[in-house]
Amino acid sequence: MRAIVTGPLTRRTNRNAALALASFGALLAFLDVTIVNVAFPSIRQSFPHASLGDLSWVLNAYNIVFAALLVAAGRLADVFGRRRMFTVGIVVFTVASVLCAAADSVALLIGWRVLQAIGAGLVVPASLALVVEAFPADHRSHAVGLWGATAAFAAGIGPPLGGALVDLDNWRLAFLVNVPLGVAAVAATGRILIESRAPGRRRLPDLRGATVLGLAIAVLTLAIVQGPTWGWTSPAVLGCFAATPLLLAGFVESSRRHPVPVLDAELLRIRTFTVANIATFVAGMGFYAYLLDNILWLHYVWHWSLVRSGLGVAPGAVVAAVVAGLLGRVADARGARLVAVPGALVWAAAYVWYAVQVPTSPHFLSAWLPGQILSGIGVGATLPVMASAALAAVPGARYATASAVVSGMRQLGGVLGVALLVVIVGSPSPASAASAFRHGWVLSIACFAATAVVALGLRRTAAGAHEAAPAPAAPKVDLAAPEVASSTPTHAAAFERLPERARQRLLAGAEVVTVEGGAWLFHEGDATDALYVVKSGRLDVVSGGGLVRELSGGDVVGELGAITGAPRSAGVRARRDSVLWRVTPSRLDSALRRDPAVARAVIRSLAEQLQEQHATTTHTGDRQPTVVAVVAAGARADTVRRVADLLHDGLAAHLRVVSAESMTVDTLHALEPRCDRVL
Repeated sequence: MRAIVTGPLTRRTNRNAALALASFGALLAFLDVTIVNVAFPSIRQSFPHASLGDLSWVLNAYNIVFAALLVAAGRLADVFGRRRMFTVGIVVFTVASVLCAAADSVALLIGWRVLQAIGAGLVVPASLALVVEAFPADHRSHAVGLWGATAAFAAGIGPPLGGALVDLDNWRLAFLVNVPLGVAAVAATGRILIESRAPGRRRLPDLRGATVLGLAIAVLTLAIVQGPTWGWTSPAVLGCFAATPLLLAGFVESSRRHPVPVLDAELLRIRTFTVANIATFVAGMGFYAYLLDNILWLHYVWHWSLVRSGLGVAPGAVVAAVVAGLLGRVADARGARLVAVPGALVWAAAYVWYAVQVPTSPHFLSAWLPGQILSGIGVGATLPVMASAALAAVPGARYATASAVVSGMRQLGGVLGVALLVVIVGSPSPASAASAFRHGWVLSIACFAATAVVALGLRRTAAGAHEAAPAPAAPKVDLAAPEVASSTPTHAAAFERLPERARQRLLAGAEVVTVEGGAWLFHEGDATDALYVVKSGRLDVVSGGGLVRELSGGDVVGELGAITGAPRSAGVRARRDSVLWRVTPSRLDSALRRDPAVARAVIRSLAEQLQEQHATTTHTGDRQPTVVAVVAAGARADTVRRVADLLHDGLAAHLRVVSAESMTVDTLHALEPRCDRVL
C-alpha cells in the first residue's frame, strides 16, 4: 500500500520532523565528546592504577575512529540507504554506551569506545544526507545550518550535563544516559525518516584507506603518549614514529587508486579548502587540549565539583554560538581571512590571560569569566568561519564530502592535542598540578598563534563562485572520444566543430570537477556561476522532478545562464562518476570576444537548443509512450499491485509515469503528450 501525503503544511511538518530527528542523532555523537571530557576525572578515580596516558585513550580512541570513518560512512549511507545507516549507527552507539558503562577495566572501556565511535561515525554523515534529501534547494542551506548548530549546542550543554550526571552517581551514568535517548531515536526513525540512496552507479568507499588512516594517527598518538614512559629513543617509540609516514603514504596511495577515496586529491588542489583544513587541524589541537585542561584545573586546582566545573566552561560555548552567527555574515561579505586571523589571535590571548591571570584560588568573575568570553569570541570567529570557507570553495555537489573532511580534520587535531597535553602535564602531584596545567594552556596558545599564521592563506575577498583548482597547461581535449560518445550529439557537434586552437583557448586553465554518481552538480534555481563541458561520465538534466535529457562526453550545459546570468532552469545530477571542465562566465566572455570561432560555436549550440525545444513543444503528440504491463500469473491481486507500485516509484525518479489498473486504447492515446512510460 502506498501512502501519498499532500498539502504544504504536512510536507513542511514532515521536513521539520526529519530535521529534528536527524539533528538529534548527530547531537548524541557530538555530545558524547564533551560529556566524557567532564567525566574524565571520575573515570580516573575508578581506575587509580592507570596512568593519565592510558586513560587518554578513552578520549583519543573515539576521536580517531570517528574522524577516520566520517567520509567513508557517508558513502556507505549512499550505497545501503541513509535511513538504514542512521538507524544502524544509533543502535551500535546505544549498545556500545551500555557496554562502556559496564566496563570493569581500562582496556574494555577503550574497546567499547571504539565501537561507540563506529556508531557515531555512521550516524553523523547519514543524518546530514537525510537533511539534504528532505529539503528543496531554496530551503536546504538554512536546514543544513540548523543541523550544524547541534555541534555548538553540544559544546554548550555537554559540560554541565556531564558534570550533573557524574555528580548524581559516577561516570557510568554519563554513558547510560544515551540508552533512553537512543531507543527513542530508533523508535521515531521508521515513522519520520524516508529511505533514500544515491541514484546512479554506487560504489563501496575506500574502507581500506580509512583503516590505514586510523592506524597512522593511532600509531603516532601511541608514540607521543608513551614517549615519556617507554623512552623517546626506545625501539618501540622510534618504530611508531617510523611507521607513521609509511602508513600515511599507504593511505595516500589507496586514496589515489580507489574510485571512491576517503580524501579526494581534487579537493586538495583547491587552495582555500586545503588552507582551511590545515588551520582547522591546528585549531582542533588547541581546542581539545584546553577543553580537557580547563576541567582538570577547575576540579583539581580549584577543587570544584564536576557539575560546577562543567558550568564553569559553559560561558565560552554560549559566547561562541552568538559570535559565530554575527561574524559569519561578516566573513561572507568581506572574506574569511579578515575574521579568522584576528579571531585566532584573540583565542590565543584568552589563554595568555589564563596562564598569567588565573590564580590557584577560585576567582570566577574577575579571573575566569574574562578568559571564557575571550575564548568564546576566538572559537566563534575561527572554527565555523574556516569550515564555511572550506565548503564555499568547493562545488555544491562535493558539499557532503568536504564537510566530512573538515569535521574529520578537527577531530584528528583533537587527538594530537590531547596526546601532547598528556605528555606536557604528565602525572602531577597536588603541589605541581597548577604549574602543569598552565603549561597545557601554553600548548593552546602556540596552536592558536599557528592557526592565525595558517589562516593568512585564506581568501582575502568574499566567497563568490567556487574557487578553481590550479590546473596545468591547457589540456589536450578530445571531445569525440569513443568511450564517451554523446547521447545528445547536437551539443557535442557544436564544440567538435571548434578549431583545436579555439577549444584549447576556451578550456585553458579551466577547473576540472569530479562529480560522484548520484551527486548534484547544481540544483534547479541555483545561481549560475559557470558553464560545464562533460569530459567523461553520464549526467541527467532534471527539471520539475522529471528527466529532461542526458549528458555525456562533449556535452555542454549552462551556456545560456553563463551568458545572461539567469538562475539555473534545471538541475544536473551525475548518473555515474563524471568529470567535467568548469568554465567561468569571465573566461567564456573573454573567449567570445577574442575568438570568433568560439562565438559562432556557442551561438550555434544555443540555436540548436532552441530548435530542439521548439520541436519538442510542437510535436509532442508524435512521441509514443512505452507501456509496461504487470500481469498476474497465479499471484494474488494485492501482490500485483505491490509490484506495480515498486515499478512506478522506481521509474518516476527519472520519467513521467502514469499508473492504471486497466487502460483502453483511447486512454493510452490521451496520455501520450504527458508521459514517457505508462505502467
